Amino acid sequence: MVDHSTPTTRSVVEYAIAADGRGRRLSFAAAGFTGHQIGEALVPVVIGAVIDRAVATGDSAALGRWILILGLVFTGLLLSWRVGARLCESVVEYGAHALRMSVVRLALDPRGLATRRMPGELYSIATADAGGVSNFARTLSTKLAAVFGVLTAATALFVISIPLGLLVVLGTPPVLAIMLRLGRPLERRREADQHQAALAGALATDLLSGLRVLGGIGAQSNARTRYTTASRSSLDATMRAERYQVLYSALNVLMTRGFLAVIAGVGATLAVSGSITVGELIAVVGLAQFLSGPLIDIVYFGEGLAWARASGGRIAAFLGSPLAVDDPTGEIRAADVLEIRGETVHPGEILGVHAGPADSLELMNLLARRTASNGSVLVNGRDIDTIALDSLRRVMLVVPHDSVLFLGSIRDNVPGPRIERALVASAADEVVATLPHGLDTRVTQDGLSLSGGQRQRIALARALAADPDVLVLHDPTTAVDSVTEAAIASGIADVRFGRITVLITSNPTLLATCTKVVTL
Repeated sequence: MVDHSTPTTRSVVEYAIAADGRGRRLSFAAAGFTGHQIGEALVPVVIGAVIDRAVATGDSAALGRWILILGLVFTGLLLSWRVGARLCESVVEYGAHALRMSVVRLALDPRGLATRRMPGELYSIATADAGGVSNFARTLSTKLAAVFGVLTAATALFVISIPLGLLVVLGTPPVLAIMLRLGRPLERRREADQHQAALAGALATDLLSGLRVLGGIGAQSNARTRYTTASRSSLDATMRAERYQVLYSALNVLMTRGFLAVIAGVGATLAVSGSITVGELIAVVGLAQFLSGPLIDIVYFGEGLAWARASGGRIAAFLGSPLAVDDPTGEIRAADVLEIRGETVHPGEILGVHAGPADSLELMNLLARRTASNGSVLVNGRDIDTIALDSLRRVMLVVPHDSVLFLGSIRDNVPGPRIERALVASAADEVVATLPHGLDTRVTQDGLSLSGGQRQRIALARALAADPDVLVLHDPTTAVDSVTEAAIASGIADVRFGRITVLITSNPTLLATCTKVVTL
């Protein structure tokens, strides 16, 4: 797991490609890719040897031996590639999964985040950015193998001709330096492109999840304008990056292929002068053609690094987000009494809190410990700020007004042995009776396949089925009719008998069932 105290771009990348044994697998993957590159570099050398030592001499036995050697080289390079690719892919996939889990753990941390993040932004970080970082394993292993391929080709050229070897050894670094220098603007443009794309994707996800609300308040036009602006910014950033990508690719081909043409030209000159044989000339031409692949691979290392750094930076920034509250170590086994701003509630009592929207939100944040209590909320006489969050949440459940349902069946959303009683108390049994498969009816993401009233009743049933010592409900009946509302009010009082219940609402039907009512 990435260290959340001081996450950096480097630590995120290292965690994705090296933690939990991934570094060892990546080393073997790089070795496999290296074997493949060395094998490909040896192919033209062996073919040249076949021509000089078998074809030109007419030695059939030598021809058979060299063909066997060539077959072994091909077999080795193919097996090496297969091993390298399989190991590298496992590092990429497991690395991305590990980063996703780190992002999800923080997003679901009960202490909450001090800075609100849009769901769409979290989705982009956990998917696109996690994949962008883990893909650096592929970049690193293949580019390292490409370096060994170039070294193998240079060594072969040295053996054939010292001038050719010197040409490769002395000419390659300047070519790579120039291309890496040209790649820096691409890195900046890619980072801007990814950032704008992430913002546009996040906004689209959030607008789609709130489509019904936007339609209800007539805000579709404003939402469309916001997304159009974000999408246009993303498109402009992408076009700037792609235009430079085209120029960079053209310069890349021009530089590398031009360099290889020089190598082939020098080799032809040496062959004409008799300094090298025909077989060696064929080997030189083959090596020059082979070098185009690893040279381009090495040059594109900068682009792969740019993607990983841009995505890693966003993940590091998220993992470094401050938490809303601290998590103390105090434990609590049961809630025998709850005190809210001096008002005491005992088991069997229902406290009604009549409050406006702003005060209701503030109180919900206090009870859910998204903000510090500072002594305003006590459980068993102890400030909830001194109780460990996991321990507190085992005895006190705070249910917001906009609770959502999860992907799955109704039964999945209302688990536990008290499901039947909870469904009756929340009037959700009427909903289940109308559904085609009853409790086994599938629910889409966020429960959008159901109406607002149906979702609200099933979410209330889920809270009642949990049967915590303390249950805090915020306006649980806003989407139901008055008759159903009265039935739910009675059902809550019945099913919560012997427990502590807090209803934060301005609804007179609900407040009428409370044993005491306070006004904020």
